[in-house]
Amino acid sequence: MKYAQDPGAFWNARFGAEPAVYGEGPNVFFAQQLARMTPGRILLPGDGEGRNAVHAAAQGWSARSFDASSVGVDKALAFATQRGVTIEAEVGNAHDWEPGEAFDAIGLCYLHMPPALREAFHPRVVEWLKPGGTLIVEGFGPEQLAFTSGGPKALDMLFTTAMLEADFAGLEVEISVTEEVVLDEGPYHQGRAEVTRLVAHKPL
Repeated sequence: MKYAQDPGAFWNARFGAEPAVYGEGPNVFFAQQLARMTPGRILLPGDGEGRNAVHAAAQGWSARSFDASSVGVDKALAFATQRGVTIEAEVGNAHDWEPGEAFDAIGLCYLHMPPALREAFHPRVVEWLKPGGTLIVEGFGPEQLAFTSGGPKALDMLFTTAMLEADFAGLEVEISVTEEVVLDEGPYHQGRAEVTRLVAHKPL
């Protein structure tokens, strides 16, 4: 996938084509980390159809998300209703969206961007964390180019541990690893993959 000049239009088309593009279950790593934490206020940027926000809400978190796709946001709100939970989901763009609040946790799951946008966005994410707050990240690593299980086909949009540690240099890193996994997340994330994972905390 190449990053679209109009990401909202790209993702509207993708989310409109399948019932659940990345499945209804949460990202496995995200869910594992959340299970270790005390519920609070959480933000899920780029959460698409809402699988991670809905899971967080079901675990007792107050969940807010945004996505460039209005189709994705509508599906996220409908999915939350279907699962009997409440989330706050809104249309927003990583270029300029601002929450007006701080969060106990933020999850970035496969939120890949061109370098200039990523380098501007990630420091803003740090600002949105409360002191003591936790950041959870999973995205594709460089060797994902050899696999067919999803992700952008541009090397500079893939994550290394060094890249994420530099982007989030103000945080205290707990987990930073690149490893091979087998994905089973809807039709677009299937099979062997290389992922880079980060868990880091904002100093008190």
